[in-house]
Amino acid sequence: MFRIFLALGLISLSGCASATNFDVSNSESIIISNTDIVNLKPEEAPYDLWERIRLELSITIPDDQIAATSLYRERLYSNQTAVNRISKSGQRYLYHTLTRAEELGLPVELALLPFVESEFDPYAKSVDGATGIWQFMPATGKEWGLKSNWWYDGKKDVLASTEAALQFLTYLHEKFEGDWLLAMAAYNTGPTRVNRAIKKNKREDKPIRFWDLNLPKETTAYIPKLLVLCELIKDPKSFDVNLPSIANRPYFQRVKIPGQLDLMQAADLAGLKPETIYELNPGFNQWATDPSGPHYLLLPVGVSDRFMTQLESLDQDDLVRWDRYKIRRGDNLYKIASRYKIEVAVLMEINGLASDLIIAGKEIMVPRGSAWAGKQNPREQVYIVVGGDSLWNISKKFKVSIEDVILWNDLDIEVPLQINQEIKIFSRYERIRQDLPSRDLRTMLYPVKSGDTISMIASKFEITAKDIQEWNEIEDVSKIFPGQVLKLLL
Repeated sequence: MFRIFLALGLISLSGCASATNFDVSNSESIIISNTDIVNLKPEEAPYDLWERIRLELSITIPDDQIAATSLYRERLYSNQTAVNRISKSGQRYLYHTLTRAEELGLPVELALLPFVESEFDPYAKSVDGATGIWQFMPATGKEWGLKSNWWYDGKKDVLASTEAALQFLTYLHEKFEGDWLLAMAAYNTGPTRVNRAIKKNKREDKPIRFWDLNLPKETTAYIPKLLVLCELIKDPKSFDVNLPSIANRPYFQRVKIPGQLDLMQAADLAGLKPETIYELNPGFNQWATDPSGPHYLLLPVGVSDRFMTQLESLDQDDLVRWDRYKIRRGDNLYKIASRYKIEVAVLMEINGLASDLIIAGKEIMVPRGSAWAGKQNPREQVYIVVGGDSLWNISKKFKVSIEDVILWNDLDIEVPLQINQEIKIFSRYERIRQDLPSRDLRTMLYPVKSGDTISMIASKFEITAKDIQEWNEIEDVSKIFPGQVLKLLL
């Protein structure tokens, strides 16, 4: 999912620091004016999301800093590939961060920060442990109300983390007396460090703008990266590129659920591929939502009605529930599988077990509910197409929807069925678990250090140099540079 600034070295890694123990006085204020896009009539609203942003951008690079920011401008100039990735990475979540910033009366530049933090990748994790599109550190996430447990991580939840990040930035803005650049710098490196730099400049009778402070290299680059991106959005032609359009409409809807819900079952109920459910709901760490909440899912716009209709048609017994089972002395997988009426092979697959060896005191996930009771309710049937069959009569025969049959078998609706073709049918929206997308691979953001080579980095993380090149679209391996951020799938 990482797409934009990796090869250009434009990602921040440090995430947020603690919001306590600092004071500020007389820091330079930046006046922000917001165009009230939120209240425009539908016919007046821009069709393109970039145009909507363009109308509200207000923070600029001072004339005396144009030369200092030229490096970041050059990395985007005539780089159509990188610009294409900018639009692609913003397609899912940019509308939401922008809308929330507007609703809260905040500058739209804040809505763009996830481009610099993570390229809007909710699974992104820095080497320092910052996570999610807003790159919250665990302590800061907790401080700003982001729940985190075995089931769920609010730092990866796009809705929850956006609320926390905008609240944190608002807090920093107030503490730094209305200076948004100082607030954003403090978001990146921590308010204590920014305040220390301000006090040092005051003692030396120096200006206390962001541009004049002695801050870590990453923070010194953080604001220029964002503002150069804003320049690109304002005038793509000046960068000799085209900025691919993003429709000015929501990508997802928030749908309430009655309690814990199996994510694979949710995908089937919504008529979606599992990847879509996981991409939109990255906050859930396991196979299901957190039993204690939040009790909502994000679904693509347009599928919520089907999802709710299908969900309401199920009996409570048809819903898959999940338990955390603590292995007891004397347990083995066969006993546990028998107790929960599930195949041993499936239990091993769920928990990523390479063998049937288990250890007392460890925990595993076990599903319960009639959908998993293999003897009473088989999980898969195979139907052989005969003459005269159609998707319609097959779906009626097994009391499932045509959409389900298409989804389960990856069919093209325009291609006729063939006699003797095998069609998989699953019971009550339960799909075999081997179709679940792998959640083992995670994106690690690695900052290139002085002396690093692609080969050295590959050896350090036990991956291949070729993979690093492909993941980051690096043509010349000799041209990586300190501070550049590379995407590693680990």
